[in-house]
Parts: sequence; structure tokens; C-alpha cells
Amino acid sequence: ASVYAFFSAEPVIEFEKDDVTPEYLVFTCSHCAVKVKQGLQTGDKGSTGNLISHAKKCWGDEAVNATKESTLDKAREAVKTIGKKSQTKLTSALKVTKTWAKTFSTCPPKKETIRRVVTARWVAENARPFLTVQDRCFCWLQKEGRPNHYIPSKETVAKDVKLLYKRTKEKLATELQVRNRTERKHN
Repeated sequence: ASVYAFFSAEPVIEFEKDDVTPEYLVFTCSHCAVKVKQGLQTGDKGSTGNLISHAKKCWGDEAVNATKESTLDKAREAVKTIGKKSQTKLTSALKVTKTWAKTFSTCPPKKETIRRVVTARWVAENARPFLTVQDRCFCWLQKEGRPNHYIPSKETVAKDVKLLYKRTKEKLATELQVRNRTERKHN
């Protein structure tokens, strides 16, 4: 199970009082160093419930859910390299598939450019007018709890939507060309 990526690679074995029978595997969280036990004497000795529960508290649901789509080695490398620094970077490193986010980040984007892209994508995908970003309620929702949150102007959103359209069109054209080449080779 890839949840082991959030814990030390070498668990400690805890024995029963007789010092012969192993009772628990004790994993140490690689972020907070809390020790989490996995029982070896119960019927569900391979259960990772305790590990998942702690990992979600310490690393967040998004990162833990992203490991489900990843291998243990890839997840362990991502956790080691990126660590807890950036939730969104960690989640994207853990994801294997290239689908538009099935989950959402628990951390707000840190750069204005990311906010601009997300805003432009939302406006385009939902067929909203560019003027929406100046709507009083929209601004209130965006700034709720984050008074310094950057909201791009309608002109900036219009420019960003056009740029996203251009890049998407180029990417689609490239993908279609590759697909046509492979189909011609097979025919």
C-alpha cells in the first residue's frame, strides 16, 4: 500500500511480553515523528487503517488520496523530495494519471499567475462573462477569509482565456497529428 510512503521505510517490531512473538509493526511518520502501530496478532494484520488515519491528519486528505493512484516507490520519492512544503506540488507529483483535478487543493495557490489561470479556466469552462470577476458577490466569495487575495481584472481574464485557448488548440493539433501518423502506419 502506498500509504507507507508517509512513514519510515523500516518499521520497528514490538514484541509481546515474552520477547518472542511479534505483536506490532511501529511506523514513524516522516513529518511529525509520531509512532503509529500496525497490529500483527489480529485478523486484519495487513490493515493500514491506523496509518491512513494518521497520514490524513498530518499530510491532508488530498495527498493521501493521491497516493492511491501511485506506486509506493514513486510516492516515497515524492514525499522525500517535496515533503510537506507544498501540498499542491506533492499531490501533483503523486498523481499518475493526467486527468483534470478530481480532488481540490486544501492550500490556496500562492502565485498570482496560478490564480489567473484557474480563474480564466473557470470563466471559460463555465461560459461566464469576463465581467463576472468584478461582480460584488464573486469578489466577496474570493476574498472571504483572505482579504489580500488577488482577483484579476476582466481584461486580464480575457487575455488569459485567449492564451489558454491558443495553447489548448496547439496541444490538440499536435496530439491529432501524432494520432494521424500512428493510424497511417497501421493502415
